[in-house]
Amino acid sequence: MAGRPRKNAAKVEEKPIEAPAAKPKRTYTRRSTKQSVKFELTTEQAQNAETVSVAGEFNNWDKNANPLNKTLEGKFEAEIELEKGKSYQFRYVLNGTTWINDPYRKSVDNGLGELNSIVEL
Repeated sequence: MAGRPRKNAAKVEEKPIEAPAAKPKRTYTRRSTKQSVKFELTTEQAQNAETVSVAGEFNNWDKNANPLNKTLEGKFEAEIELEKGKSYQFRYVLNGTTWINDPYRKSVDNGLGELNSIVEL
């Protein structure tokens, strides 16, 4: 009688054995090769200009490529993603015509008898 079920025994439902879940694929994220750089001038530093932009090696010296926004505090600012491990020469452009350097960054001779500001990442 070993193979016969008992009369009042509860039926046990057999579940199929599940294969172990596949391990999730590992995703590797690259460390960013870019860094956000903040460019800013106060209204006084911008000589009370109506518009300010930043032009440099990172935008092929295009004075229209990166305009700075005027904040409620009266500052002009913009953030630009630049490649890490490099240095870039740049200048601010006031009202589309007047080029000035950043008062907080060091300057280098640009070979044209003037200085350019430099940002190093």
